[in-house]
Amino acid sequence: MDFLGLQLFTMQNNAFARQLAKILGIFGISANFLGTLISLFTGLAHVSGAENFIIDTLVCFACALILLFIFYYLYIKKKDYNKFNFVAITFCGYVTFTAMYIVTGNLRCGFPFYMMIIPLYYGFSLPVKRTSYTLPVLNLIFYNLLFILTFKAPYFPGRTIPSNANMIQYCSAFSINYLFVFFVCFLVSKQFLRQNNLLEDSEKRYRELSSRDELTGLYNRRALDNRAALGFKSAIIYDIDYFKKINDTYGHQIGDIALINLSKIVLKYCSNEFELYRYGGEEFIILSRLPDNITLELFQHVMNDIRKNFIVEGNSVTISAGIASFCKDYQRTLKIADENLYLAKTDGRNKIYMNGTEIK
Repeated sequence: MDFLGLQLFTMQNNAFARQLAKILGIFGISANFLGTLISLFTGLAHVSGAENFIIDTLVCFACALILLFIFYYLYIKKKDYNKFNFVAITFCGYVTFTAMYIVTGNLRCGFPFYMMIIPLYYGFSLPVKRTSYTLPVLNLIFYNLLFILTFKAPYFPGRTIPSNANMIQYCSAFSINYLFVFFVCFLVSKQFLRQNNLLEDSEKRYRELSSRDELTGLYNRRALDNRAALGFKSAIIYDIDYFKKINDTYGHQIGDIALINLSKIVLKYCSNEFELYRYGGEEFIILSRLPDNITLELFQHVMNDIRKNFIVEGNSVTISAGIASFCKDYQRTLKIADENLYLAKTDGRNKIYMNGTEIK
């Protein structure tokens, strides 16, 4: 991926995962604190069975504090959204919902309806995290075992004890709904991500096209401005000597071919530390992150190669260049390099100037 593409966000690792984490964190913490208040006031209003509400209050409050700590540490401090999602949903699915279900009673409390949050989350998160299908399957098995155990061990007051047939029917209905919610959310999320990936690809192609010179395929002035912000040690501006004469004599088509051939010669020497851009017309710029002495030596090789191999309609063609070490800012550096290019032009062309002096 090129340096412009590095700035594109990825839905898989950032935006979508962050939104899921935000929803899960805020909803989970708020729901537990609200449950704490409801259980507290309900317990105070009931003399009979108040012990259940007191336990419920303590469980809700403890879960809210733990989830709040997880949210702060992973979401706010570490900004590890995928890890928060995994830890939070595992905690809610296996600890919070399990404890609340046991404390409040099995069928009467209707808590299994809240458990449907788990397949909903897994359905949306699996395409994002590329996690295994074993997570929702294990969670579904766990809940069915939990139902069976609590049906057969009614230790808390007010517990409904169904028959075996009703228990099987209940577990089957829960499992069907669990799987339905999971697969619907999974398919919706997968389709959404597919469309998003297509959009990202289109944006990447657009950015790439908008940052490239159509004729030479080099990065253009827009890309130069963006890349220069990352820092460099020196700038080289060069252009083709008597380029207007080439266009006037042989036509603009031959002039375009000359620009392409020149670019190919210089590109042989380029790297991430020595980057070539088309600045406009017959002008080109090289940003160098190499020390000045190495930059000069390398560009002298470029000049010699051009003198030998840059041929237009059977005639050798040369370039003139101006070099400037980084000075204060990007625009100031280019201005100095351009002044050196002007000196090379006025001193007979086919030369390199730096700091007002010809480099031989």
